[in-house]
Amino acid sequence: MTIKQLFDAWRDYVLARPEPVVKEWFADFDWNLPEWEIPANNLYAVRHVPDCEPYAGKREEFLVRTLIEHTDKINWLQMWGPEDFGQYFVDNYCHMQLIGPEGHFPSDKIAGGIVMYGPNTLYPNHWHEALEIYIPLTGNGLWSKDNSDFFPRDAGEFIFHDSN
Repeated sequence: MTIKQLFDAWRDYVLARPEPVVKEWFADFDWNLPEWEIPANNLYAVRHVPDCEPYAGKREEFLVRTLIEHTDKINWLQMWGPEDFGQYFVDNYCHMQLIGPEGHFPSDKIAGGIVMYGPNTLYPNHWHEALEIYIPLTGNGLWSKDNSDFFPRDAGEFIFHDSN
């Protein structure tokens, strides 16, 4: 039960990005990673993944189609429960770690994957210690940063978050 094709599509998409920070982060990264045998975990929120295809950006189409093809083989995760942000949030949010310490492809250098938010899902303000890059694969979401107003982001638009 391999998701190597998804790994390859994700890698190719990331390496085609023009942003200097992306090129810097992956300049010396060894992509020859083994694939861990992680059991699939198909959470309720995964039902939204096929609905993403019509909203995918032109450059994101192949990655989204590959994600859809491999959705049932992925170890989808949630770090929040209903007590954190409510049942609606839990029913409409999940993520997967493709590369990373607990990813399908182990790495102690980087962590990367895919986050899925269903329709009308508000991800509350929060922060992380790590620097983060977000690249929406679809163009139908609204984003906010540092308590600013929400505004639409295009598919493929580069979003960089500093530490904290």
